[in-house]
Amino acid sequence: MVCPDKLSGRRVPLPSSAMPRRAEPDPLALAVGQRIRALREERGLTQEKLAYESDVKSKGHLSSIEAGLVMPTIATLKVIADGLDVLVADLVSGPGDGDRGKILELTRGLPAGVLRRLVKELSAAKPKKPKT
Repeated sequence: MVCPDKLSGRRVPLPSSAMPRRAEPDPLALAVGQRIRALREERGLTQEKLAYESDVKSKGHLSSIEAGLVMPTIATLKVIADGLDVLVADLVSGPGDGDRGKILELTRGLPAGVLRRLVKELSAAKPKKPKT
């Protein structure tokens, strides 16, 4: 948005409160955006439905996030994660991120009882810290 400068007559850009949009995708933002898109499609949601049900409130903003043209804030990631019924960690990691990413992927959507058993087993397997 621009307005004419009264002294010089030149058109001067107005500061924008909107999130800056990149001309080219940022690699990290693109990876997160692709993960959001995959989880959204896995749930059968359109961009519009996720945007309006998750308080992102703008299909265009969600589209820019998925395309990697906007680096979402942590607050925005939390809103999107809540709309997808996943953790923020699910948005920033995936099965291609090594064993931890695979564990996160495999445990997403498991029933609470199964998760509790896994936590108990993992806790028992974790090495104890020696007392000093």
